[in-house]
This record gives sequence, structure tokens and C-alpha cells, in this order.
Amino acid sequence: MGLYEAFKDVITVAQKADNVELYRQLLDLSAQALDMQAEIARLKEENTELKKRRDVASEIIRHDEPCVTLRNDNQNLFYCSHCWDSQQLLIQLNCHENGTFECPHCKAAGNYNNELKRQSDAEMARAFSEMNSRAHNLFL
Repeated sequence: MGLYEAFKDVITVAQKADNVELYRQLLDLSAQALDMQAEIARLKEENTELKKRRDVASEIIRHDEPCVTLRNDNQNLFYCSHCWDSQQLLIQLNCHENGTFECPHCKAAGNYNNELKRQSDAEMARAFSEMNSRAHNLFL
């Protein structure tokens, strides 16, 4: 028998006994019990959420770059370390082929792979140099 049913039965007995004061007190207790049940449900939900966050926190791997990954993640996805540190949110980064990233949530940006970034910068510099040479030769 649940708490609500028990109160209901006791209230019915108090009504039959024609004890108005007892009946009123039981109604007050019943309302308090319902409030407590709602608070217990809210606290259980909050506790479950905190346990999930704790479990995720134990899976976080920090890197020299401003991003985090999760242990046992076969996809090796990168998440924003700023969003994780400030709000415990795992926001997947938008990673670009040149080794850079941007967080779609907080707009933090940086390099997730410095070697890729150096290679990309070197390729861009070569392409720009070739373009400059061609443009220079056109005007000679």
C-alpha cells in the first residue's frame, strides 16, 4: 500500500468518526506527504543526473590542445574543453581538415592537430607564393 492510499484510508476513518480537527490535520499531513514525494522524485532525478556527469567526467581525457576526448570512444571525437569545464556539456567540435576546430556552442577555436595545421599553413604559403610568381610574370 502506498503512502497516498494509507492517508486516504485514515482520512476515511476520521470522517466516519466525525472528528473534524483530526480530519483537517490528516488533510494537511496528506498535502505535506505529497509535497515530500514530489521533492523526493526531483532529488532522485537530480542524483541520477549527477551520477551520469560523474561517470562522464571519469571518461574525460585532456589533451595539450584545448579539447577533450572520451576514453573508449571508438570514433575518437573531439569535444570543447571550455564547454566541459564551465558547464559540464560535451559539445562536439567542428573539426576542419587543416587541423583546426571551432565549437558550435561557445565559438572557441584552436588547433586539434598542430602537425596538420603546420602542413596546411605550409601548403597555403606555397600556393600563395606560386600565385604571386604567376601574377608577377604576367606583368613583366
